[in-house]
Amino acid sequence: MRTNLEKLLIICLLILGAAARVYFYGDLRLSLGNQETQGYIDSSKASLFSWKSFAGQRLFTTNLIYKLANNPDKCKLTEISYPASGHGVNPALQPCFDQIALLQNLLGIFGWCFLAWTTSRWLIHFAPRIGIVILILGFAFTPQIAEWDGLLSPESLSLTLLVISFGVLQEIVFCTLKNKDKFNSVKNILLIVVWVIVFILWVFVRDVQLYTIPITISLLGLLLLFKDFRKTKIVEILIVILIGFFILGYVSAKDGLRATRYPVEHAYDTFIYPYPKRVEFFNKFGMPDQKSPIYQQWFDNNATKLYAYFLLSHPGFVVTTIWNNLNFFKAGFVQPYFKGINTKDRPTLLSIGELIHPETTAVYLIDSLLIIILCLKAISQSKTSIIGWTWLAAWFFLSSMITLLVSFFGDAEGILRHIMPSVESLRLFMWIFLFVLIDGFLNREASEIIGNQIP
Repeated sequence: MRTNLEKLLIICLLILGAAARVYFYGDLRLSLGNQETQGYIDSSKASLFSWKSFAGQRLFTTNLIYKLANNPDKCKLTEISYPASGHGVNPALQPCFDQIALLQNLLGIFGWCFLAWTTSRWLIHFAPRIGIVILILGFAFTPQIAEWDGLLSPESLSLTLLVISFGVLQEIVFCTLKNKDKFNSVKNILLIVVWVIVFILWVFVRDVQLYTIPITISLLGLLLLFKDFRKTKIVEILIVILIGFFILGYVSAKDGLRATRYPVEHAYDTFIYPYPKRVEFFNKFGMPDQKSPIYQQWFDNNATKLYAYFLLSHPGFVVTTIWNNLNFFKAGFVQPYFKGINTKDRPTLLSIGELIHPETTAVYLIDSLLIIILCLKAISQSKTSIIGWTWLAAWFFLSSMITLLVSFFGDAEGILRHIMPSVESLRLFMWIFLFVLIDGFLNREASEIIGNQIP
């Protein structure tokens, strides 16, 4: 039975972690632009719920956020970092953009504290519960993650909205498993509504996140195999809603050429055109010469589909390309735009971060073993708790993997920055589900981790 003292300790750790986050990184309003920030500003000028807001240069969520800074008379972007050219500057107070930085920082602090709370809430033993809180806060509040929150780019929102979404999803899954008869309760309905809003906002931060919707639909569809879930229409309604948003995202991306021209051009330039045999394969399926007057029209209509077919039909290419570029998948991902505001403590914080953000491809092996172990335990034990954790693990792992692969093969320009949220998600996955298994191991009497033991 959890004690009030134990809950109080966790709350104190969360408050201490949030306070340390503010102390070490200074003013939460400091912001810094990069080479793409102006594109987000320009895109946000479209009317919020117009078609252009979905099919423009950038996606709906960033258009919504950058509404705070699309007044050219009041909003001045003066600090822009170009690390590739050696031009680096520190974050500064910039009119309007200080609001975006503050929003990203506050969302980051809340989101990671929320994830730490929800994850610890559904573990039963004291040591794993305290351990996961400390580890998640350390994971989030070291420079490898925290310094991205002041940058005027989508990486911070990609990570923050994901962890909030995952935290809410934990609540939905375990509240449902704990009280199956109350699946239609007001509390559960509200949680589902919140999750849909946060999840869709996350999806519309970056195009690659759209591909997590089919994964989510598939995992929701598996629930319909169980009688308890067939009794309610909520799962079917969720599936229909997600299908609708997927169609919206796919059509808007294609219509705006945001995901079907420019990123794919970079991929063709890197992976296809330098190799005659690959070009020959594409020519067989109708690709005209690059100098042909009909080339651009063909490219806009067919390049993405044919490239996807090429990847699916050439697993050897996929494997060897990943193998030859493993350095990307084990990178440190410390932001390259500035050297840190609190230079006195930053080296220590970076060293701590290196312990929690392991720069090794072993993470992918460990993650794969974890998901296999969870699946085997779910099949052999049939415990509601382990089934819940396995479903959550499958969603988190598959969502992170699909965004990683699509980011890597979908746009060869700025690969490190594009894959950073996915790689860091997989590192986070490792820690969360290691603690889940440790918690299950400590439960030697094989009693339910969740159930009547949790008030």
